[in-house]
Amino acid sequence: MVDNNAEFMDRVFYALSNTTRRNIVLELTKKDLTVNELAEKYDMTLQGVSKHIHVLVKSGLVSQTKKGRTKSCKFNYQHLSKISELLEQYRAFWEKRLDALDKYIEKRKKEEG
Repeated sequence: MVDNNAEFMDRVFYALSNTTRRNIVLELTKKDLTVNELAEKYDMTLQGVSKHIHVLVKSGLVSQTKKGRTKSCKFNYQHLSKISELLEQYRAFWEKRLDALDKYIEKRKKEEG
């Protein structure tokens, strides 16, 4: 992987390592929300929620637009393909390993019995 891609993945997985941020992302997959609307859903200060949103914005998972004094948050779906590609590589790797293990176990069973 190129450094930029590795840095991107590090930011994304760091952002998603926190339960509150994962929940914010799930909320934003349903519809765009303002910072205040998001803050109402959590038992924390507006500033606390804003810090979580900042991490999500920095990761590229969320974008913000400002109209007057209102900040709206939107989930960025285009980053899902990059994440899916990485996860697919891991899935393929482990699938091959598990298939090899299964063949080995079957071979041992035949040899023993």
